[in-house]
Amino acid sequence: MTHLAARSPLRRSALLTSLGVCLAVGAMVASAQAGNHLAFVPAALETTRAYQYATMSGALCLVELAERGVPFQRVTRPSWAQDDDSDEAEQSRGRGVARGVVTPIRFTGPVRGIRYVQTYRAEPDPLAPATILDCPLALAIDDFSKVLASRGVVEVEYLSMYRPGKMRPGTRHPAGRAIDVAIAKLADGTRYSVKRDYHGRVGAQTCGRGAEPPRRDEPGAHFWRSVVCETDAKRSFNLMLTPNYDRGHRDHLHLEVRSGVRWLLTQ
Repeated sequence: MTHLAARSPLRRSALLTSLGVCLAVGAMVASAQAGNHLAFVPAALETTRAYQYATMSGALCLVELAERGVPFQRVTRPSWAQDDDSDEAEQSRGRGVARGVVTPIRFTGPVRGIRYVQTYRAEPDPLAPATILDCPLALAIDDFSKVLASRGVVEVEYLSMYRPGKMRPGTRHPAGRAIDVAIAKLADGTRYSVKRDYHGRVGAQTCGRGAEPPRRDEPGAHFWRSVVCETDAKRSFNLMLTPNYDRGHRDHLHLEVRSGVRWLLTQ
């Protein structure tokens, strides 16, 4: 049983004429705020998954996550380390709760049959700071995992979820609200790397009418486009950045559930 309201967003083309002007203005404002002309305010924003996840209380989020059967554990920091600036305390913070993460958790097993592990590490550390995430992100990753599982994915390698830093609350990696996905591994052993297989172009539109196809007609490129665009249609993340966004994302997908915004952006 889910605690979320109906989430399927209405198609923009089905909006009442009387709302058209208001939403058009809203979309322009959103583009300006996001700094990207592809950002927009969706119809029935409050029903989108990203909005509901971002505004959900920590307690309700944990209940929802448990009811979905997602394996996780709460992350806590020892009381002695709360206000201690020693190296030992800092290490404890890194391996425990991260500052800025409202409802910190870790996955303790596969999500929809998919293992999430850090990449570029001979022996990934399950207690590394980068494995911490905020509960709302976990709900979105659960949705994302359904998309991947339908394509035979059994493992995802990611660069990080939590990363320390100073940022507005509920924003990016310092809040545990984003995951950088680098590689997907299928049950047959096939590995699709964003860096090697995406074949995008900086500035290109990724999904929807006007989207630019991959520069190469290869299975990996089509795999990533289909994954990104099906996930985009779910509205689980309000920010999805691919190699089409800029050079900084040439080797990963940045998937984020951000608080305090009303726009969505996928590029």
